[in-house]
Amino acid sequence: MKQPLRTAAFTLVEVIVASGIVVVIMGVLLAMTDQTQRLVKSTSSKVEQFQDARVGFEALTRRLSQATLNSFWDYQYNNAGVPVGYQRSAELRFRSGLMSNISGGNVNNAIQPGLGIFFHAPNGFVSNVTQLGALDYLMNAWGYYVEIGNDLNSIPPFLTGQVTGRTRYRLMEFRQPSENLSVYAPANQGDITNTKWISSAFTGANPPVRVMTENIVALIVLPDLSLADKKLWSQTKSGTPVLAPNYDYNSAIGGPNYKDPILNTMNQLPPVVQVVMVAIDEPSARKLQDKYGPTGKSPDKYLGIGYGTLFTDPTLLNDSSTGRLGDLSNYEKNVLIPNKVSYRVFSTYVSIRGAKWSRSQTQQTQNLQAPTQ
Repeated sequence: MKQPLRTAAFTLVEVIVASGIVVVIMGVLLAMTDQTQRLVKSTSSKVEQFQDARVGFEALTRRLSQATLNSFWDYQYNNAGVPVGYQRSAELRFRSGLMSNISGGNVNNAIQPGLGIFFHAPNGFVSNVTQLGALDYLMNAWGYYVEIGNDLNSIPPFLTGQVTGRTRYRLMEFRQPSENLSVYAPANQGDITNTKWISSAFTGANPPVRVMTENIVALIVLPDLSLADKKLWSQTKSGTPVLAPNYDYNSAIGGPNYKDPILNTMNQLPPVVQVVMVAIDEPSARKLQDKYGPTGKSPDKYLGIGYGTLFTDPTLLNDSSTGRLGDLSNYEKNVLIPNKVSYRVFSTYVSIRGAKWSRSQTQQTQNLQAPTQ
């Protein structure tokens, strides 16, 4: 009698164990996939945000390198109105410093908490493109500064009341069309401090400003001497030469030390400008708004990352030789890191091609005196 054939098969216990293992493996794979998706999304968001910041930073530095004053030598008169020599003059301007000193610190109900820089450059930007668009080298007024405010004013009317405004730091670009260039306005010519060419444009119904990129929390601009002039300074004097005390540079009136042969800023462009920009990502900005409320206000700051007394003394910007942390390092260490924000610092030195720095302010000339009777 033949024995029945026996076929190989899994027992019920083996099937249950195998199924359990498959379920565990699938769970691990799903968890890894979810984590990977979250990481890719987070990384993409940060890359996109900081890419926008880099684009804005490169646009700023490119415009700044094109700044010009188009200076010229004009008569220098004594108290009797008699020409006694020549002095450097310019109708265009270069201005940097605290926005509270330039624009009043409040434009369109938004706050400008830090530094700004304004200058003239021949970029041919016009609002009437049909009639003036072919004139590519017309003069424009340009400027850059950081602003913090709520964007409710920019929300379309049909969404009013349906969305919540966002309080953000933003890098703003001031660009005045050539046909509206206010530096030549008669009302501005007698202004010895010559900031009306900026402030008068800000006070209009539609200021010529636009958002460059969001979440730029700090902009530091420091006009500086060339290495050659710094070396010349060190040969005769001690300390650090400060071309822009309190970050303030005004080519219209010069600085407090402009009569110094080396710190001679009257009607001159700075040879070099150090530009530093700090950006945070959008998730960090949302977290700060949730923490400090829709207006972004804390007792003494906005969104908890205000500057306080930082960025007021240019000699403290960078790490000093004494071992003290500079203002930028303190801003990272004491403000950004405690708030647990993701940030990037962009920094460069911009060489201004139109700067023809000279240590001579006047040229004395013979036979300019009026003849005696």
